Amino acid sequence: MPSYYPVFLNLQDRRCVVIGGGDVAERKVLALRDCGARVTLVSPDVTPTLQRLADENALELRRRAYQAGDLAGAWLAIAATDDTAVNQAVQREAEERGIFVNVVDVSPLCSFIAPSIVRRGEITLAVSTGGVGPALARHIREKLERVVGPEYAGLARVVADARKALHARGKRASPERWRECLNDSLLELVRQERLDEARDYLLQNLLREGGRSRMAASARPGPTGDTP
Repeated sequence: MPSYYPVFLNLQDRRCVVIGGGDVAERKVLALRDCGARVTLVSPDVTPTLQRLADENALELRRRAYQAGDLAGAWLAIAATDDTAVNQAVQREAEERGIFVNVVDVSPLCSFIAPSIVRRGEITLAVSTGGVGPALARHIREKLERVVGPEYAGLARVVADARKALHARGKRASPERWRECLNDSLLELVRQERLDEARDYLLQNLLREGGRSRMAASARPGPTGDTP
């Protein structure tokens, strides 16, 4: 198996072509649309969800079998059919055109593979086994979903606001200070949806002078929930 280079692609307004119209193709189309891609779908038959998206002009539907040339102008392609000959033809055209291509569940035909993903707002965790064990990737993803809960989406917003406030003051915090500040007390404020308090708490601690011992002393909100 090749050694894959992990990367996150910016698909905003890029044309992506999906070949196939079943449940797997539907998942791929929805994931691409979530990333802002302009999706073209090629298949004689499609799921009700895909048909609805086409009716809403949320994707371009070519309701026919794949033909050579369907990848013209594409930036990325996904073959999600159960027809080996079609999948191979899509892979060949993608190679000829220099287009990223994923043939679902056929790693040797892929120039990229899709990881198992956990999304928490702006946070994306991706797990891959290099194509050798998709079930294992899903197993690890499920563990991560339990560890990195929905509150991390709020934490990401709090961190972004604190960084912006630091920059506005012409200040910077060291990586070590950030590690100290991203503590359980901050996460608990976010879990309670006290985001304004969490922002103030984080910013104050980032700006505070002193070492780890002082940081630890200031890391617990008071009994009334007031931030330090």
